Amino acid sequence: MGKAFTDKERDEIREKLRRTGLKILARTGIKDISIRDITKQAGIAQGGFYTFYANKDEFVLDLMSLRVREKTDVMYENRDKTVDDPRGFLIDLFYKEGMHLKENRAFNNDDGATLSFWNRVSLFDEDVIGNTYMEFLSKMIDFWKEEGYRIECDGQGLLNAGTAAGILFSNSYMISKDYFEDIYRAFCEAQIDRFFKAMRNKKKA
Repeated sequence: MGKAFTDKERDEIREKLRRTGLKILARTGIKDISIRDITKQAGIAQGGFYTFYANKDEFVLDLMSLRVREKTDVMYENRDKTVDDPRGFLIDLFYKEGMHLKENRAFNNDDGATLSFWNRVSLFDEDVIGNTYMEFLSKMIDFWKEEGYRIECDGQGLLNAGTAAGILFSNSYMISKDYFEDIYRAFCEAQIDRFFKAMRNKKKA
């Protein structure tokens, strides 16, 4: 029988696995990340990995969700900077996230490993990354409304546009480098304008 971990030990081990996994994922990409390497570098028995995760895909998805949560938390802390231009903020979010992932070794797999991964995890019961983005968007919309905006937003439309963006930049190697950034920027602007509107309420005289 395996060792029973205390809650504190479980939290510490999970955090160690996550931080080690993020470093390895950035270096090797989704295709070549190895449970053996993760547990070895984290100083944890390989069998202990399965105390926390059913398989490698579940682990990688947790790493991605963690990164999204950390980024959106920082963006929300700096929400005052978005007051003058919510539309521009969302366009930049789409654009910068996509360009970051395009250059990130973890996702830059021109053999289709990234899309294969997304196809596999789409069978999971819960879209944890999509839910994280939707929670963030909901908080930002509430903030903008408090700042005097009328907001029209199709959240599911934006979420699906994000999926389409993922397909685009996962296959960016098929598009000339001289044109990709302009094409992707135009895509981001078009999707935000299709699914999001922010209008300033008129001030009373």
